[in-house]
Amino acid sequence: MAFVAFAVLANAAPVLAGDRSSALIGLLVLALLAWAVLSGRRSLRGSPDRWLRISWWSIATLLLWCLAVDALVGSGLYGPRLVAYAAAGLLLLAGVLLAAGTALSVRALAYTGLAVLSVLTIPTVFSDGAWRPCTAGKLEKCSVAGALFKGFFESENYIAMIATFTLVAGLCALRRAELLATTAFCLLIIVATGSRTSYLALAAAGAWLAGGYLIERGRRFTRIHLALCIAVVLTFLTAATYLMWTADRTTLSNRGNIWIHAREYMADMKATGVGVSKWYYLRDVGEAPTHFFHSGYVLAIFAGGFVALAIWGLWATALLHGGVSDGRAFTGKAPVVLLLVYSVTEVVWNPLSVDGLSWIAIALMLTRSVAARADALPAPGPVDAVDRPGGIAALRRLTSRHGARRTTAGA
Repeated sequence: MAFVAFAVLANAAPVLAGDRSSALIGLLVLALLAWAVLSGRRSLRGSPDRWLRISWWSIATLLLWCLAVDALVGSGLYGPRLVAYAAAGLLLLAGVLLAAGTALSVRALAYTGLAVLSVLTIPTVFSDGAWRPCTAGKLEKCSVAGALFKGFFESENYIAMIATFTLVAGLCALRRAELLATTAFCLLIIVATGSRTSYLALAAAGAWLAGGYLIERGRRFTRIHLALCIAVVLTFLTAATYLMWTADRTTLSNRGNIWIHAREYMADMKATGVGVSKWYYLRDVGEAPTHFFHSGYVLAIFAGGFVALAIWGLWATALLHGGVSDGRAFTGKAPVVLLLVYSVTEVVWNPLSVDGLSWIAIALMLTRSVAARADALPAPGPVDAVDRPGGIAALRRLTSRHGARRTTAGA
């Protein structure tokens, strides 16, 4: 519940705090870290699963590498980026502490997404400020509502992204009425946003889920084979790098214009990158587009070069190969595949800062099952909650004892 509160409040921060939303998110990170420490989670070992543990420490390595590059290359850190790096480090620390004693399921990811979407959509759906006009010209984009739903944010892609992750998690873990309600709610949001990226990412995740369903009908897997994980991650790393270096200014709805500026600025430093704060400098002096990188892979390359991209690939491989206790590894890793697909054209997670989307990656690194409670950890105390009999169980045990006594007396 503390994690759900963090996710919801981090997304509501622009409304609650306005221009000081970053400060509010920083306070939320400190609160989550304090809760993790005060609740007794003080082990830095991380997740019991070795590969999920590798995913945590690879992201910590990525953060430290990109910070060093940013501080040493050129004129050093630009603007208040050191605060953003510190917030990212504190969130990772909180995540590692949680991972040592917390196991989430894909169902928990779906529930968290529903909570966030409820706050972002229901209060704003009838507000004129929550919609923006359809685009015309070369980038024609519209929804069946005749406008683009964006909620509190400047871009409709933001809400569509959360809705897509929630829908995929729901398709993996929910059943019957819950599944129908979640599917209808998320599809309504995605259609209202008119996000074409969400349609493509949802189709790719759907194909993965269909293949996983066919595979898991005959056999259960606690984890996906390492070779397949490496192949999947390398495919996306290669595709994203190829797009970055071959794009023209109109590639993928003008995303190529962003990627051209990024590759030209770091042309002589492909191995190490130049540091993410340099992008903010380029924007402030008018030499780069106002949009962010529109690709998680391009962000990694610009911030830390191909070294950072390799570390990012290690993180994604370890996350994809992490164990799923209920034997539905292909289903359980569908949200991870969705993140790999989405990151080609969007920044789903910025590991060098904290924003309203950070909870998605943190939740994925805490996930160890699809929907079952097979990996639930015992509650602290003299009597574990999982061993505590309920009223009906105690009544059944009592009646069985009386029945046994009567049988013995009759014999």
